[in-house]
Amino acid sequence: MDINNNLPIGFAMGMAMRTDAWDAYSKLTEAEKEQIINECRDAKSKAEMDRIISRLSGSIF
Repeated sequence: MDINNNLPIGFAMGMAMRTDAWDAYSKLTEAEKEQIINECRDAKSKAEMDRIISRLSGSIF
């Protein structure tokens, strides 16, 4: 798993624990990845970050 240094730290740490979410993220287009990263940067809590990661692992973009 290659974690990009430009990822928000909370997102990177959460993704490291959820390989299903990392796999889903790796299949997104660059535009979709940017949308997720922006959502993560706007997250105000760990719970909000966890919801983004959970949605990613269970959703198709």
